[in-house]
Amino acid sequence: MFTKNRFLSDNNLSILYRLSIVVLLSLIISVNVILGVFGDLDHDHHLNQIPLSFPILTSSFLNDSTPSVTEHDSSPLRVAIIGGGPGGTSISYFLSKLANISGNQLETHLFDKADYLGGRAKVIYPFEEPDRYPPIEAGASIFVKANRHLFKAVDQFNLTIDSFDDPSLKELAIWDGTEFAFRETGRSWVDKIKLMWRYGKAPLQLDSITTKTTTRFESIYSSEFNSKGPFDNLDDWAIATGLSDLLTVTASYNLVEQEGINVQAVNELVASATRCNYGQDVSTIHALGALVSLAGSEGYSIKGGNRQIYENFATRSGAKLHLSRQVTSISRVKGSQERGETPISKFVLGSRRTNNRSVGSHEQELDNDLPFDVVVLAAPFHQTRFDRLDVGRLNSIPDQPFVHLHVTLLVTNLTSPSAKLFGGAENERAPRSIYSTMMRNVLGAGKRPIFNSLNYIRNIGKREGVIGDMNVVKIFSEGEMSDETLGELFKSSENILWLKRIEWDSYPILNPLKSKSSFTPTKLADSFYYLNGFESLISTMETQTVSAWNVANLITRDRWNFKANQTWFEMV
Repeated sequence: MFTKNRFLSDNNLSILYRLSIVVLLSLIISVNVILGVFGDLDHDHHLNQIPLSFPILTSSFLNDSTPSVTEHDSSPLRVAIIGGGPGGTSISYFLSKLANISGNQLETHLFDKADYLGGRAKVIYPFEEPDRYPPIEAGASIFVKANRHLFKAVDQFNLTIDSFDDPSLKELAIWDGTEFAFRETGRSWVDKIKLMWRYGKAPLQLDSITTKTTTRFESIYSSEFNSKGPFDNLDDWAIATGLSDLLTVTASYNLVEQEGINVQAVNELVASATRCNYGQDVSTIHALGALVSLAGSEGYSIKGGNRQIYENFATRSGAKLHLSRQVTSISRVKGSQERGETPISKFVLGSRRTNNRSVGSHEQELDNDLPFDVVVLAAPFHQTRFDRLDVGRLNSIPDQPFVHLHVTLLVTNLTSPSAKLFGGAENERAPRSIYSTMMRNVLGAGKRPIFNSLNYIRNIGKREGVIGDMNVVKIFSEGEMSDETLGELFKSSENILWLKRIEWDSYPILNPLKSKSSFTPTKLADSFYYLNGFESLISTMETQTVSAWNVANLITRDRWNFKANQTWFEMV
């Protein structure tokens, strides 16, 4: 149901128990997301984004020195969208659809400090050779059929899907920092017995719970659910979906105490998924976040990179694009209309270029005095570099800490990691998809795993001077993977043919939301909307578009007194 980051999966076990464990380990290949979601990553976050302190909030709302702006009644609603990731691009597209349906005029401007659209859907090319090798998704890697917005976009934009089907997924293992808690043999009947012996009926229970949760979530794509919105408060959205009870408790409490699943299964199967997809353990992440990590049945990506979805959202919306431009301030100004009506306040944005590249063919030069009727923040509030925010009374915004993640991408000609680091013999073959659990460490009987996950994700063939085929490997970890550690993992640094390290605040820390005040508002001030508050509920590419649909409908309700009678998914 979600993206991932985040409601994705691998589809590699055919029998029920084997299928169950893959569901549990599914989102590992994505990132997260991840999440999805990782990103603007400018939801959405960028790779080089640094958490910042609060901006200066002033109290000079519409004082006598505020400049005036004159607009005509016939002018279109002018909307500024800050953040060009899944949320920002899709709300631009949704607003254009709603404007057409309602017969209103619209002008959108989309800002992003990066020089590309897509936020978390960031691609990297092995050896920095895009003409020779296919891209690697550094962030939001996979989505699933239940991601109805994304799949509809793929269909409407005529994008080509790659089914995620890699032989390495048949070599799954869970590592506790000392030994493999579970490891597939490649023989289905043996793996079935091992699963039953170690986890009992837990895989069946988890499969049932995730199916129930997915069904609740999928109700949001119906006209019936749409009639309940749009939602001014995220807690109202959670209540309407029937998912609110999963947001107030940790995953371990929900699954062990409330659902009666055995502790070992939760601390190994579930934890391996949450650690990979959200960088959190089951003892701290809320239950919904954990179940998001378990859902899905088959993973997909877009040939050439997932960010093509968001590029199409933006360009097909008709938005004026301002890339490599960071919004540094938002200020209220007086607006006056003809025929003596009451002045309507507007916004003026201050911004700066983030690099010296020339303006692209699809981009627009920016008039710094251009007034906007509405502003949408589609990036993390506490990570956005506002020097000044003069928007009037600002609603309370709960602090949203993020997981600081290290992503290591490399190319090696080894067919698998060194087994020696995992307690095996020098010549033994190690699994090619390894996910970690804190089970032994929590019990005080072992050491902390050095990574969250390690995956062989693609064979990219041969290269002159290299013996054997080359494989792309992706590692998620809490700290930097040193050259020495990587040398141990792959027997020698000489076996690492290309290396790329990425460090970022990848996805929100999904702590339980204990009270109404824990939910981030969808409106920060009058005509100033916040799309990324949804990240504290579910952080995926798909759910960013879900949030975008809700905020788009809030805007059309508030400005045009218009409400769509069906969801975008249902529209022809």
